[in-house]
Amino acid sequence: MRFAIIGDHPEAAFLAESVHRSAQHQLVDCCVDGDLAVAMTNRGIPFTLAPSHDDAILNSNVDVVVVAIRDVDSSVAMVRRASQEDVHVVAVPPDDVSTAYSFELNVLLDEGKVGIVVLTGRWYAVPGWESLAPADVERLQQIRMTLPMADEAKLQWRRQLHAIDAVCGSGLVFSRVTGMDLTGADEKVLSRTVTLAASDVSETKVPPATITFNDEQSTDYQIRLADPNGTETLLPVSLPDPATATDFGRSQTMLDQLVIQLADKSGCQVAMEQFSNTLEICQGLEKSFRRRRTVDVYFDGVSERAVFKTQMTAIGCGVLTYVIFGMLTFLVVAQVFNPPPLLLQIGRAVWIAPVVIFLLAQLLLPLTRDRATRRSEGVEENH
Repeated sequence: MRFAIIGDHPEAAFLAESVHRSAQHQLVDCCVDGDLAVAMTNRGIPFTLAPSHDDAILNSNVDVVVVAIRDVDSSVAMVRRASQEDVHVVAVPPDDVSTAYSFELNVLLDEGKVGIVVLTGRWYAVPGWESLAPADVERLQQIRMTLPMADEAKLQWRRQLHAIDAVCGSGLVFSRVTGMDLTGADEKVLSRTVTLAASDVSETKVPPATITFNDEQSTDYQIRLADPNGTETLLPVSLPDPATATDFGRSQTMLDQLVIQLADKSGCQVAMEQFSNTLEICQGLEKSFRRRRTVDVYFDGVSERAVFKTQMTAIGCGVLTYVIFGMLTFLVVAQVFNPPPLLLQIGRAVWIAPVVIFLLAQLLLPLTRDRATRRSEGVEENH
């Protein structure tokens, strides 16, 4: 397949080098700048520079666009643009990624004809989890991983996102998260521990997973898996910083798996749902740090119906406030200025119109989509 890369996020350089070295795939027009351009140049990756992001996407020779843009809104816009042109998309998560981002991409997946994959931590653990049988995963007693602590808060959050997603790549469902910091005398965080587990009401047995961030440095990081016999299995990962990872064999395997995933749209939707769950866990982790306790995570998911209800609730509060103060204003104006009857009738219509429009808008609820319901229906139809 022929790949185009757009944006400035350096994490895309790991995938770009894999495409460059691959005999089956080709790197065509790119529109890169900033850290990504520097990273690709340092890796010795030759590329043709396109005038703009749109030019790179509209190239008729492009099969896959790698969207590596730090800004959330710009990233969504370019993913939408590529999807409209029936071009597959591999998206590097923006810096301020949230569940709203995954929701937008889910909508594009539902409406479009092509695959969309978010390049998260589980892809940097390929082919680790795929090498284990489901029975081996179920027998695990503990999962551990140690990564270096980042100096910058944003970079540390991103490392946590990738690490949590890499562990969740096992297929195990973690619904409880605990974050704990060990600080020094100067209040600087010396080490950070993230513990993932299942809730007390979980129907399946899930081994605890512990991710530790400290000052220890290494050239090879792994996910350590312990079974009941005390045997430890090591799964290598291209973390903590994919932008500087150099394992070509692992990146080639990741590239092959990405191409397979892009051709499977239903698989892309499942992967997007898993990405949303990872973001929910990361948000739960932030709450755990603030509240200094374990937080249960509920994967409600973001759907058009949920967003519609949330927006209607906010608008309804505004309409209620408007009705109260609008009525008082109308009565004061009518009493003080004594306008003619025609103006009073117009004033009543203007006062009540937002309420009528709001009530009519509720009729749009059946038109909104419940993502989980539609997906399950599609799976049943396929079977």
